[in-house]
Amino acid sequence: MPTTLVQITDVHLVPEGELLPNGLDPAPPFAAALDAVAAAGADVAALLLTGDLADGGDPASYARLRRMLEPVDVPVLCAAGNHDDRAALREHLLGEPPSAAPLDHVARIGDLRVVVLDSTVPGEAGGELTPDQLAWLAAALAVPAPGGTVLALHHPPLPTPSRLLQGIGLRDPAALGAAIAASDVRVVLCGHTHVASAGTLAGVPVWVGGPTSSTWYGLTPGGRESVVRAPAVSRVDLWAEGLLASTVPVGAPALR
Repeated sequence: MPTTLVQITDVHLVPEGELLPNGLDPAPPFAAALDAVAAAGADVAALLLTGDLADGGDPASYARLRRMLEPVDVPVLCAAGNHDDRAALREHLLGEPPSAAPLDHVARIGDLRVVVLDSTVPGEAGGELTPDQLAWLAAALAVPAPGGTVLALHHPPLPTPSRLLQGIGLRDPAALGAAIAASDVRVVLCGHTHVASAGTLAGVPVWVGGPTSSTWYGLTPGGRESVVRAPAVSRVDLWAEGLLASTVPVGAPALR
């Protein structure tokens, strides 16, 4: 049996009664995503939230997010995104003492190890990993896990197909590639660019999950760019011989 993870990214939740600047309400698609996880039952081993959980990084949004997550009965792991505030996320979502330190942590899901890195740079859209964080990652990966490792962070170590979003990814992805090249990392899970994408880094698969908020649309006539409402989550299945990442739409009417 594979180990199945569900990745939700770029929720951009706002306080109750408010909307995003583009007029969208991010809560219904996120609620639909959580309903889908609940309906899947025991098939889901853990839920990964890969950043931009709150659009404004405010306490009210994190408190709302915490309430929405209360019925979830599988482990929930959170990565910070550029819209997030580390201290507020810790205090009002995770119930931890507030701290501005990077939100780096490790969890075990059965035989699988999940390493979460905080790639955010406060006040900036782009991301980076400091030498201290890369050293911490190397130490965490020093001993292989029985089921291998999943690495999660917000900023992708890949280019983006969007001309408008160039330069907001992870700086110096080669440094991260060097840190994971000889390790047991099986896949890198990211968000941030609001479009499902796949690539590799140092031979390791990289999956950029589709968001639950607005989705980048890259086939607009005339080469223009736009966004659409196409909420989705990612299903990541890992077994001994390999892995599979799939985009799963949420909130769409069933045909049967």
